[in-house]
Amino acid sequence: MSLLVIVAMMVFALLPTCKAQVVTMIGVVEDFEGIPLGGVIVEAYRSGSFIGSTSTLPNGYFSFPLPSTGTYEIVVYKRGYEKITLRLDLLSGGTINIGRLKLGYAIKVITDATHIVINQGDTVELPLSVENAGAFLEEVKILVDAPPSWSSELISELGFVAKSIMLSPGQRRTFKLRIHVPGNALGPVNITVGFLYANISKIQTVIVEATAKDWGFTQVLYPEVASFAGGTVQTPVRIRNNLPVACIVNISITAPRGWKALLMVDNVEASSLRLDPGETITATLLIRIPEGALPGRYDVTISAQALDIASRSTLSINVIAGYDYLTMETPTPVVNVYPGESTAVTVTVSNEGTKTSMTIFEVTGLPSGFTWSIKDELGNTVTAIRLPPRTSQKVLLQVDVPRTTPPSAISLSLRAKGINSSAVLELGINILGRPSINILTQNWEVEVTAGSSTVVQLLLENDGQIPLDLVAVDTAGQPIEGVRVEAEPSRIMNLPPGGRTMSTLTVVVDERVSPGRYFIPIVVSSRGIKIERILALNVRTGGGLFYVVISLLIVALALTAFLLSRVKGRGDAS
Repeated sequence: MSLLVIVAMMVFALLPTCKAQVVTMIGVVEDFEGIPLGGVIVEAYRSGSFIGSTSTLPNGYFSFPLPSTGTYEIVVYKRGYEKITLRLDLLSGGTINIGRLKLGYAIKVITDATHIVINQGDTVELPLSVENAGAFLEEVKILVDAPPSWSSELISELGFVAKSIMLSPGQRRTFKLRIHVPGNALGPVNITVGFLYANISKIQTVIVEATAKDWGFTQVLYPEVASFAGGTVQTPVRIRNNLPVACIVNISITAPRGWKALLMVDNVEASSLRLDPGETITATLLIRIPEGALPGRYDVTISAQALDIASRSTLSINVIAGYDYLTMETPTPVVNVYPGESTAVTVTVSNEGTKTSMTIFEVTGLPSGFTWSIKDELGNTVTAIRLPPRTSQKVLLQVDVPRTTPPSAISLSLRAKGINSSAVLELGINILGRPSINILTQNWEVEVTAGSSTVVQLLLENDGQIPLDLVAVDTAGQPIEGVRVEAEPSRIMNLPPGGRTMSTLTVVVDERVSPGRYFIPIVVSSRGIKIERILALNVRTGGGLFYVVISLLIVALALTAFLLSRVKGRGDAS
């Protein structure tokens, strides 16, 4: 205000001297944004006596006639705005332009700080004073605005929450802006305190920056580990309730895109835990790294929240370049097989490396006409298998042997090829000679008279590839009563390939056997061979019995004739 007085005095000094004693004071009243204010009261005092007053037009202009030169006290005020006082020393008459007067708001708000830093979960009380610099008693409504989950209120000198206050002109009151930061808040936010009065809104903003605080809900025991793309990381994590009350601790895990992260408690995935005060649980953080992860450092964050408190722990994973390392083994490196059959070798393929391998197979050393395939444990034919690090898988190598293959020993190699490594397994196949017997006898039907016997010649040929050390000739099935079949010899030793032999079948039929057609199974067997033929036996009535019957008939006829002649002789005599 002293600056305005000096300006006014300089204006008066520059005006030309005149003898007129009447002075007209003009000017414009604005707010601090340069907007003209209408209805502003302008009063003039001289030596403490009221001289007169006027009010500004809507454009802020005013004109005030003063009676004479001299020293005046000019008072300017409006409801809702501050009251200012000017001292004017008028040395000459005429029109005096005192320029543009700026009025501030009546309510002045002063805070100790406008930007503060607070830890998560803390409460702070920031001193704040409110003063009425206007000319009227003002009723001021107080509105405190804070972000969701934040708490903020204006506390009076007596500890009450202030919602509305009355301020007399010149009165000043001190308050405390109480701010509670949520336990999960992070970063800066704006807390605003609004003072509403006389259709004016005075806003005071305080920037509150929440910083992270370690609440100790989570603790990663090994904060930095190394692994490989496609690998799995398992590391212990402690979850602790550091609050004085029992609560539900909610767990969330943030991992790089494409990664899989789980919190396991007693082998069960957990996303929330109920913990008593001070209770601690040790869990396992399970992280599966995708196979396409590039080498580098990645962070996995474990967040725990209970009530409005949050805690975070970070696990750093250094993904390094991986490799595969294949090995193979089998319990049966050499197998036996007959021509025309298939053999299967069980092979265990292991990846002792650090990254997943897409493993393909190839077989070398098989003669022409042999075929091979790889099957999984379910019998499905596969062209490749997927082997994660430090895992094994069983496969079956199936080799099909042509029927015409002669007995021999074959060496072959099975190769498993990965991305960075390969493994070779040397195998052997013994081709065994196929045993076979050909029965050359063509006639399998004979006729015999009851009470006699007949002979059948059984001609055998070894048309296989290996010697037969034992060939047996037997009958099979339920024996026929009264019919006996004997083979001689019944056991044939050492029948070489291409060799022939004969066994005589003697069929003995008891005379009590009824005439008819009978079927006798004949079995020829050897190692891995069993051939069955059916011998049809036709039994007819024997010749001795026929003559006995005829003789008996003749005797019976003679006896009948004799008896008839005797009867006739007795008749003639009478």
